[in-house]
Amino acid sequence: MKKITINNKPSFAFSFITYLLAIPCVVLLWLFLTFTNTNNFVKTIAPISRNPNVQKYISETAANRIINNVTLTDLTTALSGNSEFSAINPQWIKIIVQPVIENGVNQIISSNQFYDVFVKSLTFVHKTTLKELNVHTSGLSLNFHPLVISAVTALNNTSISKVTNSLNVTPSTGIIKFNTSKLDKLRQNYQHSVFIAKVVIILPIVTFIISIILSKRRIRTFSNTYIYSSILLFIFIVALLFAPYFVNTANLDQTAAIRSVISNITHSLIMDTTALAVVLLVAGIGIRRYEKQIGSLLSSLYLKLNKTK
Repeated sequence: MKKITINNKPSFAFSFITYLLAIPCVVLLWLFLTFTNTNNFVKTIAPISRNPNVQKYISETAANRIINNVTLTDLTTALSGNSEFSAINPQWIKIIVQPVIENGVNQIISSNQFYDVFVKSLTFVHKTTLKELNVHTSGLSLNFHPLVISAVTALNNTSISKVTNSLNVTPSTGIIKFNTSKLDKLRQNYQHSVFIAKVVIILPIVTFIISIILSKRRIRTFSNTYIYSSILLFIFIVALLFAPYFVNTANLDQTAAIRSVISNITHSLIMDTTALAVVLLVAGIGIRRYEKQIGSLLSSLYLKLNKTK
């Protein structure tokens, strides 16, 4: 077996650090660009609401909440009245009505009108949150009230209106408030996270430059860093593709919804990382393939620059 020798240990050490930081750098850069930019955030999060698995799980959860918020007596009276169904056990009425409510909720949350309201609410909440995290104020209020009103109003216009009419929606429903102490802690954590992200993003660039400077064969080190970094990124992409399948819960619909959420959120990360990995691999192979020509070209340019001086 051929023995592997490291001719330039300082350069190799900095190159190795660059490889290790490649994936964290890409992930943090994606997180930073996605969650600190409202347009990117909405483009990443909003499509989740249109996923069938997510819609099914939300419909089931919402139907359970609606039924649990309505008294058995009111439910029986609203649905059966004076008909022959009045003799049915209220518990059985719940079982009978639940799929109808689920279907009604699913029709609402899968509609274009609901999606438009969801996008507007998401945009407003994200802009407000970013503004408050960067500016010291006395409190933060996230307003999802229009989204709740839109959903309940739509439900009241369906065949299950007799059930949903009794839902108690107050002016404060859907509004999440953070007091000053919680907001200060959130702002502090946010600012620390942004600082750490910037350091991790810049650090591999610095280590890469140092490894090139310390290297005796700079062009080869350059190409090796590109090629090995791209290989690590491809491994990371495969891990991201299989990540949702490691999620398992007792509720199959919940499992499907969580898997869909992970797939939707990481879709842009996978696409961007794939593009970067391909560019690095092609560039690395190209640089290695034409190493001598590139070396000659750089040497001639260096000599011309010296003559000019």
